[in-house]
Amino acid sequence: MTREYESSDGGKERFVDSQFLVFVNRILAFVISGVYVCVTRQPQHRAPLYKYCYCSFSNIMSSWCQYEALKYVSFPTQVLAKASKIIPVMLMGKIVSRKKYEYYEYVTAVVMSIGMTLFLLGSETDHGRSTMTTFSGVIILASYMAFDSFTSNWQGELFTRYRMTSMQMMCGVNLFSCVFTAVSLMQQGGFVHSFYFTLRNPDFMFDILLLSLTSATGQLFIFYTIAKFGPIAFVIMMTIRQGLAILLSCVVYHHSIALFGVCGIFLVFCAIFLRIYCSQRMKQVKRYQRLPSIAHKV
Repeated sequence: MTREYESSDGGKERFVDSQFLVFVNRILAFVISGVYVCVTRQPQHRAPLYKYCYCSFSNIMSSWCQYEALKYVSFPTQVLAKASKIIPVMLMGKIVSRKKYEYYEYVTAVVMSIGMTLFLLGSETDHGRSTMTTFSGVIILASYMAFDSFTSNWQGELFTRYRMTSMQMMCGVNLFSCVFTAVSLMQQGGFVHSFYFTLRNPDFMFDILLLSLTSATGQLFIFYTIAKFGPIAFVIMMTIRQGLAILLSCVVYHHSIALFGVCGIFLVFCAIFLRIYCSQRMKQVKRYQRLPSIAHKV
């Protein structure tokens, strides 16, 4: 959307309709997953089709709230929201799936959020995007976190209850995403504008196809991760990915990292290792508790 396309008459223009980009991304992902489901052997699909619309709608709304919130919240507020996503995901898991978490999971989630906040504040270079936070911005940001947390937890619940494959989930979610975005584009006349823009700038077609292909590939990993490891593991991976991306950017472009930023990333990895250690210890304790009962039965 920041690239200037040169039309046949020599004029330069930018494509500004992000909703059309989302539509193309979703429809390509739907086609790829639909073809794969049709040509390969899949387990019987038992989930009611309408249940996909909930996480599809929440996914669209979380994307909209994320972009809108940037206009109304300050930089520290944005950082706090980015860093503490694991906490609302855990809270939403208790609401959606009635999940129970151990005390160490809450502790490591808080430590990880604090560490990511320190790291992002100590390494981000663009601090001047927004200088104040409005009440409406806080509401939109809270809505983004709620919708985003609901999406992964609802998908995890569907995986657990109906045992569908990640490809079946991808197909169902993107089906409703195509419908929702298509209705919105038709109401706003976005299809006509995008069609004429593509005619004037043929290079734009190649760019959106490349963007949609990479987006669909990313969805494959997202749905597989949620199906295999659950929403908590997924959001932890995304948090680490964000931190590593910023760290790599600092190394490549020679950006400086403040001391509290280094302490923050140290806290994040300490929390991750503590979570893994406690998880393994809990599994060993449960295994030892089962041994007497098994021996008694024998």
